[in-house]
Amino acid sequence: MLKHKVALGSGFFAIFFVGHGIGALAIPYYQMTLGVDPFLLGLVLTIPVFFSALISPWAATVIDAFSHVRNSHRVILIASGWFCALSFAAMWRVPTHWSDTLSILYLFGCSLIFFFFATFMTVVVRCLAVESTPESRELTAVMGFTTIFEKLGSIIYFWLFPLAQSKLFFSLTVGMKTIGLWVSVLLIGILSSVSGLLCRSRDKRAIALVNSQASTPFSPPLYTQVKWLFAVTVIQFGLIGVCINLDFYVLVYFINAGDIAQGAIWKGYLSTGYALFGLLAIPVIVKAGNRFGKKRTLQFIYAINCINALSKWFIYQPGMEHWLIIDSLLGTWVWTAHTTLIPAILADICYENQRITGSLSDSYVVARHNRVSNLALVISFVGSGLLLNLIGFNADTTTAQSDSVLFTMRLVLVAGSLMFSGLALFVLSKFTFHRTVASHQPRP
Repeated sequence: MLKHKVALGSGFFAIFFVGHGIGALAIPYYQMTLGVDPFLLGLVLTIPVFFSALISPWAATVIDAFSHVRNSHRVILIASGWFCALSFAAMWRVPTHWSDTLSILYLFGCSLIFFFFATFMTVVVRCLAVESTPESRELTAVMGFTTIFEKLGSIIYFWLFPLAQSKLFFSLTVGMKTIGLWVSVLLIGILSSVSGLLCRSRDKRAIALVNSQASTPFSPPLYTQVKWLFAVTVIQFGLIGVCINLDFYVLVYFINAGDIAQGAIWKGYLSTGYALFGLLAIPVIVKAGNRFGKKRTLQFIYAINCINALSKWFIYQPGMEHWLIIDSLLGTWVWTAHTTLIPAILADICYENQRITGSLSDSYVVARHNRVSNLALVISFVGSGLLLNLIGFNADTTTAQSDSVLFTMRLVLVAGSLMFSGLALFVLSKFTFHRTVASHQPRP
């Protein structure tokens, strides 16, 4: 059991940096430092993510097709991890004398390779978590355990750029190359290898191709319930994501008058606060989910998120930086729930599907959840970049933006977050799944 926990922890720590490392470094480096157009940068970052979303179900099929080969999931996990590591390290070695066009094309090529292999890596790791136990309460605990490592990653990831531009390095370029190499080798390559070497063999009953000849190895009524959760995922990571992506810009251009370095430091404090409070929230969410029900707990958390949205108007003010802790305290719950409760509910539905069809088909759901999550990131990336262009944001200036731009940023950050949190509550009211029969079959 200890080996499996180490495997899960290492795997989820690695896929956290796979999912968040580029965003943490690309925006402050390529846009705020190299002066690349925000819409073009958003487009270049999202096309590979969109590509990953498209191939995610195919990747799950490939993984399942090789399930008869001994240790195939280990080989896939380790190999994909190192390909991700190499392509990530290459992203930050762009020559500074290149034009914006060449820099963008270089980043695009590296990102395309990166997200291709990240798709395989993510599906394997998340399937290992679903297959840890068939018990509903234990599944919530497992997802809470994996969330711990994602929160630990959150403590680190947004300090990467401030560290790269610190006095530890001769220049920002040297710092970016060094930090990129450290993340790629230590946090992606090595950790994915540890996960692959220590993980359990996959549960043969989970493989859809082994147990079902149907083109869709999932109960249609159950998959309808899955779609409601997918909709909530799009709302949170896509629509709300567009709005809260502006917090960095508000910190830099409104609160710190265009001082990127100082804004990045406060963003680092904010992200660290989210992570630390998230760690404290995990056991509360796990216990509440098992006692009051996962859906009811999720609804209560979205009510808290509505309060948090309103508070942002008063917190994101010059001289109020230390009150950002309130945003961290109120805002961390919904993100923690999306890595704890949502995966646990999806796993519950998979085990209910196993009771009905004989196949767990977790890779089927995990891959499609990965697709939806990536599509939501596309909405977030492109939406944020397009919105900045529409409101008149000037990426070439190193000083504060115009008053109208700053006001619109703050309005979207507050009103958008509030409106879409309300929409998520409405969608959750349509979700009616209850796991009536738990599987007690032991793992083979």
